[in-house]
Amino acid sequence: MTAIIVPCYNEATRLPVAEFEAYWQARPDVRFCFVDDGSTDPTRPLLERLQVRYPQQVEALILPQNRGKAGAVRAGMLHMASVSSVLYLGFLDADLATPLSAIGDLETRIAAEPTLELVMGSRIKFLGTDIQRNPFRHYAGRVIATLISNILQLGVYDTQCGAKLFRREVVPGLFSESFLSPWLFDVELLARLIRQHGREGLVGRVAEMPLRQWVEKDDSRIQVSYYFKLWYELYRISRAYK
Repeated sequence: MTAIIVPCYNEATRLPVAEFEAYWQARPDVRFCFVDDGSTDPTRPLLERLQVRYPQQVEALILPQNRGKAGAVRAGMLHMASVSSVLYLGFLDADLATPLSAIGDLETRIAAEPTLELVMGSRIKFLGTDIQRNPFRHYAGRVIATLISNILQLGVYDTQCGAKLFRREVVPGLFSESFLSPWLFDVELLARLIRQHGREGLVGRVAEMPLRQWVEKDDSRIQVSYYFKLWYELYRISRAYK
């Protein structure tokens, strides 16, 4: 079984429930853990209703206080890692910028290569793909991605894509520590893997997989002002994992 963590903060009016329901009909073997991250709107009752309606496929994990995306994902991953029937654990953003169909692609890739511990979705635009990004966010993201690659000393293209899938057995070790950054925890995950295996040891353990579709949503939770703050967070990460 595959378990997917979906961090939710004030998602009551934008969670694409119909898309999730259609997917649950087609893929009853995928379980979703929606993590309510201290929402102040009716997200919690919405998730609890979904759990009652789809008890085999939906679990609502309610956090009493907001922990940020990193904290919500961490709580959900550790919660579902205790389920022995789960083979793969991953996470997606609640707005489904990455469509649910990508789960099958990630599963196929990780299942085909037994040494892989992590498959990362990557938003690479080329012929045959449908990658729709805001131009400013795209170009700013490329600058940030280059800096991240240099900090990690790793040829990674897109750490910040919100679609990742892990083998369950590696999750407790990777997520046991709290994260320094609420949004750049993906960078910390790679830093932790480097700490465990060394950079050369990641060959065959981590892979990026181009997504077939990714559509940026207008109501992204990341504000433009955060791009100024993230430089300090990258500095803290580089110091902590040096």
